[in-house]
Amino acid sequence: MAAEHRIKHAVEQWRTQISARFSLDAIVRLEQANSDAIATILAEALPLLRAQGGEAPDTPEDFVAYNAIVERERPRDLMKDAAVLKRLNARIDRQLAEGGPEWDVFQNTAREYVLARAEAMLLRERGWDAVALLITGGPALAIIASGTVVAVRNHMGGLHIHPYRRGTLNHLYADMRKAEEKVLALMEKMKAPAPKNTKETLAPFATELWRLARKAKIEVV
Repeated sequence: MAAEHRIKHAVEQWRTQISARFSLDAIVRLEQANSDAIATILAEALPLLRAQGGEAPDTPEDFVAYNAIVERERPRDLMKDAAVLKRLNARIDRQLAEGGPEWDVFQNTAREYVLARAEAMLLRERGWDAVALLITGGPALAIIASGTVVAVRNHMGGLHIHPYRRGTLNHLYADMRKAEEKVLALMEKMKAPAPKNTKETLAPFATELWRLARKAKIEVV
């Protein structure tokens, strides 16, 4: 429901801003006269806000909203590691400046994105078009087929399948689990320790894990 609250808050802000110029009756008439257009705008904005907030996708519209996010995130996921870390550090700085708890910012955003990007590398090796997403609500991982997002593993760990593709991607569950297990296995062999709540410990951890993930393969049983 976070997206609905954000829209409600935005509408209330808009009404407050124009209340200095228009009476309440005039605002009501304005909204009534443009009710269809307003309803369309809100209907289009809601799925995108849900996706950006990391809410679990369910409807076809929810998954369509992820297409725009993937279009933005794909080239960033494929950047050189140093550039990815620079972007991740900027996200850390922004969230800390906004008052985000340090542990949450480093562990639930930074570390989880590092893991999601490594898993995306492994899934691509298995033939999946996987993209790691660094979005407001928390890191996620998208699977694309035929030019559209068909599955999303969100920051809570749930794998959500497009309603039109449910029952057709059962092998994705196994590959996703294997990718997660492989990343954990790689971490056990790493020289870099698990990152603490500092950029200085995050950088070597991320760099080594991504290097190992590029060389690794998911074992097929």
